[in-house]
Amino acid sequence: MLRNRKIKIVIFLGIVMLLIGILLTVFLSQKSQEIGQHAAGSGIITIDFTSPMRILDPLTIGMDVSGYGYPNVFANDQVEHQQLKTLGITYMRMDLTYSTPGDPTSKIVCGGSGCDTRWTGDQWVQAIKAIGAQPLLIVPSRAVDAANMVKHFNKETSNDVRYWMVGNEPEQAGISAATYSTNFNRDYDAMKAIDPTISIGGGATAWYDAPFLQTFLQQSGSRVDFVDFHGYGQEGNVPGDYTTLFQIAAGYGKSINNLRSLIQHIVPARASHIGIEVGEWELNWGGTAQNNTNFHTVWAASVLGHILSSGGWSLFFADKGNAIYSYQHTVVDPHGHVVIIHAGDTTPAYHGIGMFTGEGLFRGFGDTMVSTHTTLPNLEVYVSDNPKNIVVLNKDPSITRTATVHLKGVTSGTIDVWRKDESVLFPNPPIKRGTLPLENGTFTYQLSPFSVTAFVLHPASQTSPTPSPPATAASSPTPSSPPGATLAQDTFRRANQAFWGTASDGQVGG
Repeated sequence: MLRNRKIKIVIFLGIVMLLIGILLTVFLSQKSQEIGQHAAGSGIITIDFTSPMRILDPLTIGMDVSGYGYPNVFANDQVEHQQLKTLGITYMRMDLTYSTPGDPTSKIVCGGSGCDTRWTGDQWVQAIKAIGAQPLLIVPSRAVDAANMVKHFNKETSNDVRYWMVGNEPEQAGISAATYSTNFNRDYDAMKAIDPTISIGGGATAWYDAPFLQTFLQQSGSRVDFVDFHGYGQEGNVPGDYTTLFQIAAGYGKSINNLRSLIQHIVPARASHIGIEVGEWELNWGGTAQNNTNFHTVWAASVLGHILSSGGWSLFFADKGNAIYSYQHTVVDPHGHVVIIHAGDTTPAYHGIGMFTGEGLFRGFGDTMVSTHTTLPNLEVYVSDNPKNIVVLNKDPSITRTATVHLKGVTSGTIDVWRKDESVLFPNPPIKRGTLPLENGTFTYQLSPFSVTAFVLHPASQTSPTPSPPATAASSPTPSSPPGATLAQDTFRRANQAFWGTASDGQVGG
């Protein structure tokens, strides 16, 4: 009996030791993985405030006016006015046309299909100016109407317009580059005959259509003041791949740089005077996939960052529906949260832009971009001087990155930290995470997955004043007189775009 009992005890102890060994092996394996993952998620961000890259134009961050959302459209919606003024939008594009083409005595109205035509062109322009923005006016490619429109705003009324665009997405209407360029030259000459101080853009292609724009520059490069192209991330009927969509976001900057090279090659004598703008951009051109997610915030911030760092002008498409919700509805987000949306609430893309402008919560991006570099993967860093702000995007959906930031040119001070990530419901603004001390020009911070973090620097001491950036080619339209006002809207109505509100004819518009 005693012997059997001893055997049982030995067997029991053996089993216990075996289980302990297994658990210890698993524990050590997990710790090893955690250490490896932590090491992979740590790295350096280097920022050189003594190395400026380019000056940003005050009108760099803009937005398109859709003309939709009846009965509350941009022309009469005071809530929208305040939201866009708070966001810091300084440049707005809208399409206007004569209600009777060829008749300059007819009412000037918005040009989008199904847009709210109750309002006059002057009322749309005045609404844009009321939020402190410059209007950019799209005119139809008809010389008589284009010239009469300039005459109306700049000669017959005091509602002066500085920036103009001839036509919109001509290839969508089956117009060849050669035909468009011939029409542009005719319209340009007629408009400049009325007011030679205005700035007139062209191209306005539905995507970065290099062959079209090359022909346009060959035929119209001696005239055009700025070149415009559009681009969207996806149709949006099904969710897109994160990596692919961020590659598309980076593509906006690459297209700007490629277009600048094209300009320098074709019209070198005028290259420094021809600006570049992305006249329309958004995640989806058709559906609504991934619209109501914080990924949309990160993606929009990425696009804007690439446009700014490449020296282009940004015009987000568009106000109602894409930046501001048009009507009340309920959304269940990817995490199962039931979110009640009210008309006038802000969207994730609004906040992606707001992480640069401050959206009335914190001091916005400065007027000079400076050099930066990071060793961390899936991170984008955009830095400004005058004043000093840092915007960091963690594009990884699951890994927290720990960044040690080294600043050259600033040694001490404090840093206000604002962040929007998955802990914040998608329509809500960023929240302040605290204030960090800056010592010896260094600080460390953890960047959560799918987040945009704005670091607002308040330097106590700097090692040296920031030099001026080197001269570069014009990054935006530059008229020969001080900016006044201008107007424009989109004529290409997006098929099957939901959540855009109701048109003046009672139909749901896109």
